[in-house]
Amino acid sequence: MLTPTEKKYLLAVYLTIDEGSTRLKRVSEFLKVKMPSAKQALEELARKKLIDYVTRGPISLTKKGKEIAEIEKERFDNLVNFLVEVLFLDKEKAQRGAWEVFFNMDDDVAQRLIDFMNFLSKCPLEQPICLKGFEEFIKTGEFIHACVK
Repeated sequence: MLTPTEKKYLLAVYLTIDEGSTRLKRVSEFLKVKMPSAKQALEELARKKLIDYVTRGPISLTKKGKEIAEIEKERFDNLVNFLVEVLFLDKEKAQRGAWEVFFNMDDDVAQRLIDFMNFLSKCPLEQPICLKGFEEFIKTGEFIHACVK
């Protein structure tokens, strides 16, 4: 089991990998934290065998670390999509907001969010009536006819 901070650092490693590895400075800058803090968190991920990391060396994900990071990335993307497609936030705000919320989200809450996004993506309507109604409400402050009893 990973702490929210460990999940954040693991995802940051995943997102900053270029040509198979990343560096401490890149992860630190990505997370906007000081390098000693990043170093400590990365050392813990290395102890848990989720990343390959040695001081001043390149950082790469282990097989297990990559599997976990890919799951976290999918869950993160679902949250961003929820914020964009359901709450109609612009993508940049949604990504910043998701980054703040995601790592403190209970696994059951994250799974329910994924389930809801899967439901919406499989809905036979181009845009489910509840979303259409909410979008109109955001724009005008009025309910669409289908929402009114």
